[in-house]
Amino acid sequence: MEDLWLGTWKYLLLGEWPDFNSLDSVQKNLFEDEDLLQLFLTKKCYVGLDSAASSKLSKEIKFLFKRMLDMSDNFDQVECMNRKPIILVLDFEVQMLPWENLPILRNKEVYRMPSVGSIFATLDRCCQNGEQFETKIPAFPFIDPLDSYYLLNPDGDLSRTQVEFENWFKDQNIEGKIGTVPTVEELTLALKNHDLFIYFGHGSGTQYIPGHEIQKLDSCAAGLLLGCSSGSLYLKGCYMPQGAPLSYLLAGSPVIIANLWEVTDKDIDRFGKAMLNAWLRERSAASAECAQCNEPANHYKYTKCSHKPRIGSFMGQARDACTLGFLIGASPVCYGVPTGIIKRKNV
Repeated sequence: MEDLWLGTWKYLLLGEWPDFNSLDSVQKNLFEDEDLLQLFLTKKCYVGLDSAASSKLSKEIKFLFKRMLDMSDNFDQVECMNRKPIILVLDFEVQMLPWENLPILRNKEVYRMPSVGSIFATLDRCCQNGEQFETKIPAFPFIDPLDSYYLLNPDGDLSRTQVEFENWFKDQNIEGKIGTVPTVEELTLALKNHDLFIYFGHGSGTQYIPGHEIQKLDSCAAGLLLGCSSGSLYLKGCYMPQGAPLSYLLAGSPVIIANLWEVTDKDIDRFGKAMLNAWLRERSAASAECAQCNEPANHYKYTKCSHKPRIGSFMGQARDACTLGFLIGASPVCYGVPTGIIKRKNV
């Protein structure tokens, strides 16, 4: 799909570099040796030498070769840098495809949103919250992964998943329910009062709290919905598609991770465990490495720091944790906007 549909245009999907200093250095070196560079391009990387000119040009060619190696090393350093996140606004006719698993995007931070307007609406909501901290810059939302509510195996038929996560949730002192079906009121309060809702069960969980109930909320937790097809959108003719991720976004959820198609329990458990552990590691390091982030007024600024990974930053390594990385690992996608991770003192 990457080669046949996009070809060389695939590079337009990449986010910008967070720091252009290294890239500018490479570009500057190229301009300094522009004449020799044009010579190589004109001669298709081959320059023939006669006996009279060989001794005269050998030093220049050696010097050029050394400069090219140096520039190559600098460019390798640039390639190792994490790019800025990107948000895909996909046509409804192609949104069911796993665009995030194109080779050029698989290890990048990628989000999905239904429209450009929905991106601005979500970010505007964050800016309104940021005004109480006297910050006027556009801000990304942030969550504390331990300020969570989980719903684990509500139907009681995913015993392996329950064994995998039951003690883990208890060790983290996370609030939730195991093996029982909560009421709509309980789930409504959970989505309203917590930063993150974690669901390990069948489907998207809308059989326990319908989408129209989710959409009534003024604010909504982020979602990790790891049931089969929890992130698929259903097309109904010429009408707008429907699906759990859209309900969460309309309620104000900053980010939702869900599956495009059916998955096996063991592999998606590996994915979920990898994501949760990565978030907790980042939570432990949050606000410890950057003095700017320790100030309450700067909590909404901290996602500007290039060293701060966000929720979607860990999707690539979590996919690699799956045995079937290009089947089950390709199913989870990230709806929403870039969302940071913080550590709240009261949790």
